[in-house]
Amino acid sequence: MGKHSSRRARGTASIVAGAVIALGGGAVVVHGLTGGAAADRPASAAGTPPHRTPSNSASTPGSGSATSTHSTSPVAKADVLPRPTGHSSEVPVANPAGAACIPRSLTVASVGISGERVVPMGTNAQGQIYPPAHTTMWYDRSTQPGQPGISVIAGHVTYDGPDNFYNLRNVPVGAAVTVTCTNNKIVSLRVTHKESILKTKLTTDQRIWGGSATPVVTLVTCDIASPMVAGHHLNNYVVWTRPA
Repeated sequence: MGKHSSRRARGTASIVAGAVIALGGGAVVVHGLTGGAAADRPASAAGTPPHRTPSNSASTPGSGSATSTHSTSPVAKADVLPRPTGHSSEVPVANPAGAACIPRSLTVASVGISGERVVPMGTNAQGQIYPPAHTTMWYDRSTQPGQPGISVIAGHVTYDGPDNFYNLRNVPVGAAVTVTCTNNKIVSLRVTHKESILKTKLTTDQRIWGGSATPVVTLVTCDIASPMVAGHHLNNYVVWTRPA
């Protein structure tokens, strides 16, 4: 998610580079969360989407016993940053009153994220989590926020300038995070951990793509402080949150 050109804030959408996840018999690759020019934009963004039945931006953190029905086990691969040719698409998801949570907006007040619209999205044609510019996405095959399991919300750090998650790496542990659902439920969370992770390692990190007996919501972007190769950051930045 952060490819830089001559401008400091120019980025390429890449979160997870080359993450392959076996999911219900299918393989899913998740990539990049920095966006630059379309011609050279790599797919290493938000993560690899595993489940719902079951990466760059989605993975399930194994923060507890892997009992979630949404658990996914990414199968490693990737020494190179994938190059997405298209974005993830919005997925209509019903969320009637009394149901669980389909995210509608995200607030992380400590870093200036206030009521940011969240869009349920799947993968692109290449099986990658790769949201359009200025779009925060909830990976629709990850756990719904507030439910046992790991939910993945991803966004770019830069995309021809600062993007939605530009300041995410500055969030302090203990900070409040709020997810508002389409059925008006509120999921209140606190940041418990944050970490810069090599994209090639993120693809198999069970703390993002594994199961959890308790609710976990991960926020994933690229780490603009990490080294770059061919205009793309080598690391993703992940923030873990749990119910407040």
